[in-house]
Amino acid sequence: MSTLPAGRAVPRLFTIPPSVPFLPTLTDALLDGRLIEGFAPGNDPLALASATIFLPTRRAGRLLAEALTARMPAGVTLLPRIVPLGDVDEDALAFAESYTGPPRAVPPTTRRLALANLVAHWRGALAGDDGRVAVAAGPGAELALADALGKLIDEMAAQEVPWDRFDTLVPGEHDAYWDMALDFLKVARDFWPALLAERGEVDASVRRDTLIAAEAERLVRQPDAGPVIVAGSTGSMPATGRLLATVARLPRGCVVLPGLDTHLDEPSWRLLTDEAAPAPSHPQFGLALLLGRHMATERARVTALAEPAPHGREALLSEALRPVATTEAWASLDERLPARAIDAAFAGISLIEAEDSREEALAIAVALREVLETPDATGALITPDRDLARRVAAELLRFGVAIDDSAGEPLSESVSGRFARLVADACAQGFAPVPLAALLRHSLARFGLERVALDDAADALELMVLRGPRAAAGPQGLLAAARSFDPTLHHRSDPRAALGEDTRQRAADLAARLAVGLGPLAALEAGTHPFATLLAAHRAAVEAAWSGPDGGAAEEDSALSELAGAFEAMAEGAGLAAQMSLADYAAALPLLLADRPVRPPLLAGARLRIFGPLEARMIHADRTVLAGLVEQTWPSTVRTDPWLSRPMRAALGLEAPERRVGLSAHDFVQACGAPELILSRPRKMGGAPTVPSRFLQRLAAVSGPERWQAALARGDRYRRLGALIDADPRTAPIRRPEPAPPLALRPTRLSVTEIETWLRDPYTIYARHVLRLGPLAELDETPGAGERGSAIHEALGAFARDFPEGLPAAPEAVLLGYGRQAFAALEAFPAEHALWWARFERLVPRFIAWERGRRASARRVFAEIGGRLALAGGRFTLTGRADRIEQLRAGGLAVIDFKTGAVPTAKQVKAGISPQLPLEAAIAAGGGFSDVPAESTAALTYVRLGVTELKETSAEAGELAAALATETRARLEQLIAAFENPTRGYASLARPMFRGRFGDYDHLARVKEWSTGGEGDE
Repeated sequence: MSTLPAGRAVPRLFTIPPSVPFLPTLTDALLDGRLIEGFAPGNDPLALASATIFLPTRRAGRLLAEALTARMPAGVTLLPRIVPLGDVDEDALAFAESYTGPPRAVPPTTRRLALANLVAHWRGALAGDDGRVAVAAGPGAELALADALGKLIDEMAAQEVPWDRFDTLVPGEHDAYWDMALDFLKVARDFWPALLAERGEVDASVRRDTLIAAEAERLVRQPDAGPVIVAGSTGSMPATGRLLATVARLPRGCVVLPGLDTHLDEPSWRLLTDEAAPAPSHPQFGLALLLGRHMATERARVTALAEPAPHGREALLSEALRPVATTEAWASLDERLPARAIDAAFAGISLIEAEDSREEALAIAVALREVLETPDATGALITPDRDLARRVAAELLRFGVAIDDSAGEPLSESVSGRFARLVADACAQGFAPVPLAALLRHSLARFGLERVALDDAADALELMVLRGPRAAAGPQGLLAAARSFDPTLHHRSDPRAALGEDTRQRAADLAARLAVGLGPLAALEAGTHPFATLLAAHRAAVEAAWSGPDGGAAEEDSALSELAGAFEAMAEGAGLAAQMSLADYAAALPLLLADRPVRPPLLAGARLRIFGPLEARMIHADRTVLAGLVEQTWPSTVRTDPWLSRPMRAALGLEAPERRVGLSAHDFVQACGAPELILSRPRKMGGAPTVPSRFLQRLAAVSGPERWQAALARGDRYRRLGALIDADPRTAPIRRPEPAPPLALRPTRLSVTEIETWLRDPYTIYARHVLRLGPLAELDETPGAGERGSAIHEALGAFARDFPEGLPAAPEAVLLGYGRQAFAALEAFPAEHALWWARFERLVPRFIAWERGRRASARRVFAEIGGRLALAGGRFTLTGRADRIEQLRAGGLAVIDFKTGAVPTAKQVKAGISPQLPLEAAIAAGGGFSDVPAESTAALTYVRLGVTELKETSAEAGELAAALATETRARLEQLIAAFENPTRGYASLARPMFRGRFGDYDHLARVKEWSTGGEGDE
């Protein structure tokens, strides 16, 4: 219930239309004497000091101070008392420092931790014997529920809903979940006020409202203290509304409302606050409540301080956003808004409908960059979509233009916040390669080293330990892997083989530094710990990771100061937080840091700025872009309260969630007054079609298709200009590379498996043997089909080597033993090991059955045996390692190759493009395999070791097998002779088997470039 203060009978109220610059107009009216009777400071630089001006935000206060100073003679004046007024998005008041009445506000982080702990205990109490409950678990879910609870507490305080009203909600009238949530809220009702009383604190919202009420009382007691002005507030909270009512009735007070709609017809205006069916989603709902509930006055008593801009956009927006219940009035729109008025309003509007967010950001960047072509012109991007804002800022950097983004970014996404998260993630994941590599590459990382020295050591440590299969977990596993690294175990083309002793020592030293600096935090990986213990260890680890010989650069000190403040805030509330594991702490850290914004310093003289809708309420720019105009972004999604259903909120007397839509609508209307207005939306976001904002849909309905298409055509210009920026100039396609190195650099030794590569993709041979480039293993690479095949080959080969002339007793058990040894290296990867070992167990009986059949015709078996053969008069050496060679009882050799993947067809083998088996036969016929008799080949056989079957495929047999070996050798001699010609180059993908395949060196050969230009079809 509203109580009107004593003083002026009729409140002194003004408004400034959205199309008029708010702060300059307010400044002129204040100095010219139009706001306060008898108060016209004009040219007197001392008179302003007696006034008090309340504004919604601190930023508005700074801009007003600049405007007042600029308007005074010589730019010198004593400024009035400018107070940022507590509104729905403000946490504190300037006069809070001087008023000591209410207790101190509980720090936000302390409240989050305490409420999250309460939620965690509640969930634990709800869990049954099986530990399952309908409430989501984990630090993220608990913090989200705690934030929702904190928001509910603040809503109840702001809307003056007492806690005991929960008792009026009858259990059993709602779904079981809501009854469960109500039970918890009743527990929170007792717990939270008691805890605050024990600490001598109150919620920030309670303190704010107390301070607002105290300020209102002070103004009533001292009505002649000086002029008092409240400007830009909608009075959305009861306490704020009462303050505005008080000031409006002071003898020397007034209120300046932002963008009061003077065009909406009176019946529609009254419907906004109709008790039976209010319209909380209307942009004027808050102002209608303020005038009716707190001011007890009519809209007609509000005086406009300036005439709207000639384009008359206010009338158009009033019609477009009129209450739903009166939209039938659009049928008679011509009577209130002639066509020429709509034409004038739409003349300055452009509409960008981009295909996606990327194109939208580029088109907006082009539109803002164009502003700088006009001297002194200003441009602003207004959007609630922070991702889009960052995209636009990045696109503007292509023009060398830095845009002032006053909203900043969450601490969790800042340089220092990401650094702290990487430290926690690396320790929580047992020094896993990916987070550890990211930490070492972070700009703040030092670990006691100069940046250059750290980069060198990190390069070596990455090659030695972090790439390829993961080392043992934890700092000691990393240290052991670094110290035991042996470069001789790697192929000469592998970069790891070239690491010298000094480089390896630097990597080992870095591993030791990591173990010392991060070890105490990593040691907390097991079990749960007090939050204070985790926080202290984490902070020490961050300091150890950041500290360098010089302590860090000045800009790094600045970045970490925000992080230090977050650590201090968390330490203050650590005693109220729940115990958690290190993994849970690392998962909760981004959420704990996200509520602390990091704002960059203002760019002095910036002509382009990015604002959120709240910040932009009183900002004016020559060209304004309203972006992200899709449903669920502007306006944002009406989220369901996890603690109260809609009927429960209504029963308690809380505002409907649609109230936020009304605030978004008011922000939209305020921003639409710019001389040049660009409205922007993407047709797709994340690959999914979007729905245009309801504000756009209503504008389209009122304006008509012709005007809408004209606005689209104007906006499409920016899309076309953006497309031109990204358009590639026409260039001749590059040709297939075919490098021809000197003969002295060409390889003279290849394996039988590389011969097929030489035939199909000579460029790979060039890169591997001439350039000596080896592909890098992936970070934290898990074993794949190659490792599985190697383990199977090792087991089968060891079995055959140890039993070359006969099978042992219980051969299945013996083979399983060899398999365990071969698969032991894969036990570090439990999922892969479990799957592949089960498949190997199923393979064993099939293989033994096949083995018994083969042994009947073989006198002796040779397995995993290496050999070589000199060719081209000794100028070239062919090497090979045969999976299995059988000396047959009937005479001759059978060369067998085991395949866990695809098997070459007999046609490919005979054509000479899959020459492995025939070349192994040629080596055998030439006596190149030690201990294997130099006999002709009687059979060439592939054995497919499949998951469900073991299949034998003959490539050739009998005399034809020996002839094929001889023929394939002759073809290889011809290939060797061809590449001994200095003009013969190593062409990329000369005879590829698969068009879509991507090899290790295709990026160097730029395959994707020349193959799409037609060269690949030659």
